Amino acid sequence: MSDKTPSASASTPASAADLAKAAKAIWWLVLIRGVLAIIFGIIAIIHPGVAFLALVFTFAAFAFVDGIVNIVHAVRVRNRDKRWGWLLAQGILSVLAGAIAFIFPLAAGITLGIFALSLIGVYAIMMGISGIPAAASVVDGGRKVLGFIVAILSILLGLALLVIVFVSPVAGIVNLIWVVGVYAIIIGIVLIIAAIQARTMSPAAATKPASPAKAL
Repeated sequence: MSDKTPSASASTPASAADLAKAAKAIWWLVLIRGVLAIIFGIIAIIHPGVAFLALVFTFAAFAFVDGIVNIVHAVRVRNRDKRWGWLLAQGILSVLAGAIAFIFPLAAGITLGIFALSLIGVYAIMMGISGIPAAASVVDGGRKVLGFIVAILSILLGLALLVIVFVSPVAGIVNLIWVVGVYAIIIGIVLIIAAIQARTMSPAAATKPASPAKAL
């Protein structure tokens, strides 16, 4: 039994050292992502038009590349997959959507923004409607009132978003970009903190010697 004990006991420190080395190797990538997220968030708040175009072109590039991948995959599996035609059509539509977004970024961005705002509005209304019976089932009086208030506010928020979509979609899209910017800043701060923590803990964890195993 004594010859198996050292390898078993040394596996835990080795695993910790491997994880520490991995964290040390990629911490700067996480840091860069955090910094870029904060920069994008600041640009989205200060210059929402620039962030708007950046999001549109990002979507266009993704749709274009994804469409090409689907087309190539459909051609490769055409002899063994009966659904290859649907995959080919999906790829062609994705390529067309990406090309249109590149050529007409303003129109494509407004269309996507209106769709996103409408989707959020409908979701808020549905959540509010479903929250009313959930609040009614609560026994505690204070929680019941709070549940009704949250449900009603959710419905009002959804209705307000739908009204904004039809009355002033551009203003709604700008507000949505601001929300995305604030979210990006928060995510960037979290990533930077995680990178600093990984960089701080990695040297000690990587150089920590493994404790010798006692033979039984």
